Amino acid sequence: MIYGILLESCRDGVCETYGSATWKRIVQDLNFEHESFTTLGRYEANIIERVAECLAEILHEGTPDLYMQFFGECFVRFFTNYGYDKILRVAGRHFRDFLLSIDQLHDSNRFSFPKMKSPLFHVTEEDENGAVLHYKSKRRGFQRYIVGQLKECAAKFFKEEISIRIQDDVSSNEYTHIVFRVDFHNYKLKTIGKRFVQNPTLPDVTSATFFKVFPFAIILDPQMRIFHIGESVKNVFPPKTQLIGRHLDDVFCLLRPDILLEWNRVLSYGRHIVFVIESRIALQPTSSIIVKQLGTAPVTAHLRLKGQMKLISAWNMIAFLCHPELTTAEEMLSVGLFLHDINFYDGSSEILIAGMQHARTLQAAIDKQQAWITKLQGSKHELMEWRRKGKRLLYNIMPRHIAQMLQEGVLANSICESHKLITVLFAYSIDFKDVVQKLAPQQIVESINAIINAFDQCSEHFDVFKVETKADSSYMVVSGIQDRAPTTQRRASTASGSSITSVAFSEELNGDLKNPLGLNQAEVIAGLALEMLASSKKIINPVTGQPFRLKTGFHSGSAVGGIVGAKNVQYCLFGDTVNTASRITTTGEPGRIHISDTAYLLLKGSPYFDVENKGPTELKGKGTVETYWLVGPKSTYTTAIELDPLLLVGERHSASGHSHHHHGSPRHHHTGSHDSHNRNAADGRGSQASHRLSTTINRASHATTGGCPFSGH
Repeated sequence: MIYGILLESCRDGVCETYGSATWKRIVQDLNFEHESFTTLGRYEANIIERVAECLAEILHEGTPDLYMQFFGECFVRFFTNYGYDKILRVAGRHFRDFLLSIDQLHDSNRFSFPKMKSPLFHVTEEDENGAVLHYKSKRRGFQRYIVGQLKECAAKFFKEEISIRIQDDVSSNEYTHIVFRVDFHNYKLKTIGKRFVQNPTLPDVTSATFFKVFPFAIILDPQMRIFHIGESVKNVFPPKTQLIGRHLDDVFCLLRPDILLEWNRVLSYGRHIVFVIESRIALQPTSSIIVKQLGTAPVTAHLRLKGQMKLISAWNMIAFLCHPELTTAEEMLSVGLFLHDINFYDGSSEILIAGMQHARTLQAAIDKQQAWITKLQGSKHELMEWRRKGKRLLYNIMPRHIAQMLQEGVLANSICESHKLITVLFAYSIDFKDVVQKLAPQQIVESINAIINAFDQCSEHFDVFKVETKADSSYMVVSGIQDRAPTTQRRASTASGSSITSVAFSEELNGDLKNPLGLNQAEVIAGLALEMLASSKKIINPVTGQPFRLKTGFHSGSAVGGIVGAKNVQYCLFGDTVNTASRITTTGEPGRIHISDTAYLLLKGSPYFDVENKGPTELKGKGTVETYWLVGPKSTYTTAIELDPLLLVGERHSASGHSHHHHGSPRHHHTGSHDSHNRNAADGRGSQASHRLSTTINRASHATTGGCPFSGH
């Protein structure tokens, strides 16, 4: 596994050099889930090789090895954006120093990238013309990547132009082990030799002084047995633990580098490689007792030491000059160490104390960030809820297909459509004039609200769209446009939202079974008109003390619809159908539902509603036309509602808490005078319709989770 910063550097390099279109092609060909990678995320190590191969195929030039080297150069350029270039700049004054410090640089990044399995770099030979660099890693195929990194580092930070070739490949089934010959002007080698010659001769240091300076030092003989050990290391083990004379591998396991603990091998790696060992045997039990006394969480006790293996020629022994790896007070207590045990002659104790202080500061920052995350999650939920409310509001003021088109980015004023057949209903109270003249303004508004709210509650149960409400409490509703499919062949807005979200939302609203009986548009309006008429009888006129008198009428025909306005947009209908429906309403009678001849043709023979002839009616601009009265529902209609009363009652109580809501239900229509006549007059079509009706209602009761057959809420 590799960290995402490597892959992000590849993406950045491809986009900058070959264009973002090339990277999108790579993403598509390799089926990546996203176009970018999380910097601290972990991914499969072979992704970089796959990208190099894909890039070679797309560009039709070069080999994958060439692009692996290119990606290595891209990485050095990319990570400077994260401040890691500062670490490289302080690695040494010259490129030689940098080569000798690569392993330490990798070790210093373990806090930023704790799960990084860093490769091993060490210099075994050097001369005035360069050095021999060994590269060892469990990953395969990254040797050209390393070449790119080394060349870019030399040019960018040390102004050196170097050449690199593979001198030998001693890889095994377990490791990749490449020996590089790095050629550069290694003039510092002579300077170092001269400087050592000029050093003064000093007397030998006593062992007491040596172990005082290095309290964690471990002295190893040529057989890699422990010859002596510092007091600070000895104190963490139980008093009777035998340490002297044991092989180092019996007491400690070597974590880094991954080599055998042999004299010659350790010497070859020991000059510039960081060694890390960890205790194998149990530590002093008092350490865990201290942890429990302080109330800290128990930590697995392992002493980890980090340092370098140095040959002491006068002793013919190797001294492991090290210090404990500690980051928190809990770790120090878990292994039984105290500040007194740590070397006074280096900055270990100061670094540890500073680290503890930084840890507290970091924990406070983490707690603060967690609080912000919690608040952000709450804000996100709130935002989603407001977005949902906004979309529902849009779907309330626009027909479904128009709202979906707007969500998909169609410009509002570009929408204009022709409806071959719709049914328009008007309803208004003829008592409004008295209300305005005799009531206070607040009472006028309350009366209008009572009427409009009652009508809105009735409309919620039917598949209709409310076009407008006027100040005189007149109400306009249309049926026949809600089931129209959206057309997206319009001008698209550049600020459109997610079409996927809008489609899902519209499908959710379309799932509301408001017409389970399969009524035609005139039948839907007829059912609504009857419910509105019944509901109006429950609203009392404050002036007369009697129910408001309502005139209702509807007409079917063609019309043109579209969105009008730029700021306060509104969906409007235009055409003769609208005017005719208005005149049909005004020429009607209070308490009755007046319908036109075209609406009558849609209701003629309906198994659900009774219609009777009114006779010739004079309409302004139309002359004399034949019109009709909607008498009421037939038994098949009322029976459909009464098949499962819980459906209706549950819907009425769940849809709204308004006191007038339940009075408008179709169940409460007074159909006694018509029932006997309707039962005798029902023809064969009515009997078949009853069977179909019963089947539909039973199916709807499972689909809607309870509610009126005309409501899916």
